[in-house]
Amino acid sequence: MQATMDVLRLGPLVLPWGPIVLVLGYTVAVYVGAMAQRHGQGNAEPALLPLLVLALFAARMAFVLRHRADYPDLLSILDVRDGGFDSWPGWAAGLCAVAVVAWRRPRLRRSLPVSSAAGAAVVLAVFSVLRLFQPPSLPLPAISLPRLGGGVVALQSLRGQPLVVNMWATWCPPCRRELPMLVQAAANLRGVRIVLVNEGEAAQTVSAFLQAAHLHPPEVLLDANQALMAHYRSPGFPTTLFIGADGRLRAVHIGELSAATLGRGIAGMREAPGH
Repeated sequence: MQATMDVLRLGPLVLPWGPIVLVLGYTVAVYVGAMAQRHGQGNAEPALLPLLVLALFAARMAFVLRHRADYPDLLSILDVRDGGFDSWPGWAAGLCAVAVVAWRRPRLRRSLPVSSAAGAAVVLAVFSVLRLFQPPSLPLPAISLPRLGGGVVALQSLRGQPLVVNMWATWCPPCRRELPMLVQAAANLRGVRIVLVNEGEAAQTVSAFLQAAHLHPPEVLLDANQALMAHYRSPGFPTTLFIGADGRLRAVHIGELSAATLGRGIAGMREAPGH
């Protein structure tokens, strides 16, 4: 078992920490609610799941509203694989909902706040511990990769401005879905460099795929030996690295990106101390 970045890796299985921690917190809340019921208090369990769903909905909608231009339709809003949630609106909505339900249902005035608080405490504690054990902010490795179309790029030469590195493969479905958005962002964004690093495939395979998909990314590098993946201990595809102008890793996104989560990662680099 290995904790890697923001995911838990169990052999070939890669699981994001977020849902795992939420399930753990919910389980603790249900247990505490059951204990309270045994002591003669109201049964809080039926209210806990709707309250969790409400909090997640509020967190999602807050993020969507903040990036509404990047969510053109209902399907894109419902596709939560991009990880687009604003935590504080979710916490606030959950707290208000607990207060309202407890006020309207006197038998839950002790059991519901106590069980909800226990679950919330577990979630906050586990996320705090995970942050403490995050891997160090690794610098760009001292390796050079061939550029699709000719030439070689020393990765450390990419320092000097915020950098987004997307590690992908042509056979990876989420990579294929997010690629057009990344290509468009690479062509349009100013003040940030987006580099697509293909992992483990031949130049002919990559070129044929891009031509068939009618994609023309400004910069594609070929990492045939997957040296970059090994350096950052990436658990799978796609992996997107957000690297500051000093060449040090700021954040990692495992899995499919949306335009909104790409924008959030870039904003985080720009807002980092010293930038």
